Amino acid sequence: RCVSLSSMMFARSLVLLAVSAPLLAQVTPEQFAIIKNEGLENSQVMAHLDHLVNRIGPRLTGSDNLTVAGDWAVDKFKSFGIENARLEQWGDYAVGFNRGPWWGRMTKPVEMEFVCNTNAWTAGTKGPARGLVVAAPKDADELAAMKGKLHHVWMLNPNGRLLAKLTEAMVAEGGFGFVTGRSGRRGELLLTGGRPSRSMDSLPSLPMVRLKNDAYEAVVEQLDDGKDVEVEFDIRNHFRKGPIPLYNVVADIIGTEFPDQFVVVGGHLDSWDGATGTTDNGTGSATTIEAARLLMALGAKPRRSIRFMLWSGEEQGLLGSRAWVQKHKDEMANYSASLVHDGGTNYLSGIAGMPEMQPQLQVAFEHVLTLSKEMPFRIREIPAFTPIGSDHEAFTAVGVPGFFWNQSGRANYTHTHHTQYDTYGAAIPEYQRHSSVVAATGALGLANLPEMLTRENMKVRRGFSGGARRSRRVLGVQFGDDGVTIGVVTKDSVAAKTGLKVGDKLVKIGEAAIKSQRDLRRALAGGKKNKSLTFLRDDKQQTVEVTFPR
Repeated sequence: RCVSLSSMMFARSLVLLAVSAPLLAQVTPEQFAIIKNEGLENSQVMAHLDHLVNRIGPRLTGSDNLTVAGDWAVDKFKSFGIENARLEQWGDYAVGFNRGPWWGRMTKPVEMEFVCNTNAWTAGTKGPARGLVVAAPKDADELAAMKGKLHHVWMLNPNGRLLAKLTEAMVAEGGFGFVTGRSGRRGELLLTGGRPSRSMDSLPSLPMVRLKNDAYEAVVEQLDDGKDVEVEFDIRNHFRKGPIPLYNVVADIIGTEFPDQFVVVGGHLDSWDGATGTTDNGTGSATTIEAARLLMALGAKPRRSIRFMLWSGEEQGLLGSRAWVQKHKDEMANYSASLVHDGGTNYLSGIAGMPEMQPQLQVAFEHVLTLSKEMPFRIREIPAFTPIGSDHEAFTAVGVPGFFWNQSGRANYTHTHHTQYDTYGAAIPEYQRHSSVVAATGALGLANLPEMLTRENMKVRRGFSGGARRSRRVLGVQFGDDGVTIGVVTKDSVAAKTGLKVGDKLVKIGEAAIKSQRDLRRALAGGKKNKSLTFLRDDKQQTVEVTFPR
């Protein structure tokens, strides 16, 4: 069969044109108009958040509230028409923990209501416990001199190196517990943390109450003046025998062309329980739920499946997302992207990806770029995906592009993050509405791309960036209130393998003196894999060689 030269050249031109033509918008103007109108004019995102943080409350991993929240989220997705919404178990805890009401006050020499807290998985009181405050002994000799004087007292500022001995003495004589605090700005924020209990046979025996700075300073001032200080606390912390099953919430809008390929939209459902877990991460859970509602209201028929996920165990080390990804590791080649909202209530202001991803990201987020002049959106180039401590890292670890949204706005995330101020009033409604529209539009745009998001030259920077949390993850420890005395050593961690113990006080790493968390962060940042670590144990200085993972 003969084909003219001109016909061949014309056909080749068509092929070249098809290859070089820019990608067309993957969300039509009509679709975007519906998402935008529904998301800004008829939004339900604040109603989702209200129910989650005010009706259900804080959602500590292993608590009854988290179980209730998971069931509620499944029902909510189903109410939008996503009938496949479900719970998927990723693990369990040996001991559950539920926090009830708590309060504290000074009764003598003046009356004063306290703002205070305790960590999760720590002991409470057996009803209201009123007693005198005594300064903690500085050493074993001072402790011995206090024998017989610890009945019904609260001990102020226990020495971390003596904590085990102090606890033993207080329990033996019927002491109520310990009181700590900090002066100045650092004591304004009461952070909640904690480690899950491993056994009902080894539960903590005494509460450790942390006071806000004004209350702490008042107690110290009265003691320094030589006055008897009487305080009263009622702390309803309760343990529940496990195993406590732990779940992620999963709900899929099934793709029409590539149902086995996925774009993930998510946040973490769990929270710390010192407040109601609003900005960490009720806000991200609410926008994830609302994004699902918006796409179902649109009647979206994405080419790929859009998977909405609410993980648990994030606050304990991305446990739920990591376990889920590892369980489904063989499927990860079919995951195009993971979009995680876990930066508080500020509006979603951008996304950052590798240079090779830019053409696809520009198309997927085309409408978002012009959504709001007051809340602009920017697509940035980065040399590598950088870990910052959220569930997208479970995906980047196995080669899936995992995005942690850039966020901007007037909210002060530090003020609420894990603190007593993380309550519903911290959420900004217009930001929440905007972010829901961004998440829904971006997810649909990515799901409708002709190809999955490219992984060409995708790079992931290993490790962890971010303050004290980096220190805990690298060493495998938790620190006491002074920031350098070890309060918990995680099993099989670097610290455990090195022989570090609870009560050890860090002195130096290499030649760098350790006097604060800032010093510790700097000493652990980069450098050699092997470093010397000097610490105090029973007032004796010891030095060991530590091997840190790259």
